[in-house]
Amino acid sequence: MQILEFFKRQLLIAHVYGIPVRIDYRWFFVLVVLSWITANNINSIVGNILTSLFFGVLTTLVFFASIFLHELAHAVVARMEGVQVVEIVLHPFGGLTRLRHEPETPRAEFRIAIAGPAASFLLALLFLGVMEITNLLGTNIITPLFFLLCLMNFLLAVFNLFPGYPLDGGRLLRAYLWRRGTDLNEATVLTGRCGQIIAVALFVFGLFIAFARGDFFTGLWTGLVGLFLYDAARAIIRQTNELEKIVVKDVMKLPIPVAPEMSVLEFVDRILPLYRYIVFPVAGNQQLYGILALEDLKKLPRENWNKTKIQDVMRPITPDYFVESDALLVEARALMRENGIGA
Repeated sequence: MQILEFFKRQLLIAHVYGIPVRIDYRWFFVLVVLSWITANNINSIVGNILTSLFFGVLTTLVFFASIFLHELAHAVVARMEGVQVVEIVLHPFGGLTRLRHEPETPRAEFRIAIAGPAASFLLALLFLGVMEITNLLGTNIITPLFFLLCLMNFLLAVFNLFPGYPLDGGRLLRAYLWRRGTDLNEATVLTGRCGQIIAVALFVFGLFIAFARGDFFTGLWTGLVGLFLYDAARAIIRQTNELEKIVVKDVMKLPIPVAPEMSVLEFVDRILPLYRYIVFPVAGNQQLYGILALEDLKKLPRENWNKTKIQDVMRPITPDYFVESDALLVEARALMRENGIGA
């Protein structure tokens, strides 16, 4: 048991744009296995096992760098959407970008989710182009490696688009259901169930490959990916069901008020860079005057920002902007979708 706990530990390897990047110790086992498999596949071309191992390790490291870029794309877009990124973790079955909280809107969820597969597709095209160049140059050793990197990035993108949470495709499906009016928790559970179905299918397919086709390693790996995905989906469903019991006062934060006489330009320069919220209460002298929605500012021409005051673009107060502190969080989220400001 202590050995298993040891391999679940994580090692901090870098900070990229202020984001901690970690790997767990199980990753080193995968590095060795994939490097050895790659080396065996190219040894007939290279003719030297040590040189083959060198290229095998190098190719595997480049592939995991591709996985990191996949996750970094999620992280960059998440920051653009005002979601804080906690860390990026590389594990034996891929990577994970851990966010501080859920995106505020379905649009933000969609953009964050699609960023990873888009990055992998672009990397696949990049490696395809490099492969063609090396093929023209007649480098028989390197060309198959770039083909392998192209193929693995393409498969990574396609696999992640499967519509089951926590895969990116599951998040895209969740964003669609959320946009259609389904409660976020309900959409998460539904896509989590889809993830479990995909996981079971992968496990069964792995058994088929191992015993019917005789490819034990590929079947074992496919089955392990299925088990990992099933466990992750189950954890998400359990966590989401627990959220059903949370009330508003457990998660509410202090608002960031904006003075009604402040200009839009001052707000954009001083307040918005520090607090990436989609709505702000307009208040002063212990009185609430209205609600400022960023959606409304998008309609205001930039040249008018300096001469337009917040009170000129704020929305008037209505009863559906308020909820009791002991109300269920699920009910509050439903009200947020219906009141037109998302808060």
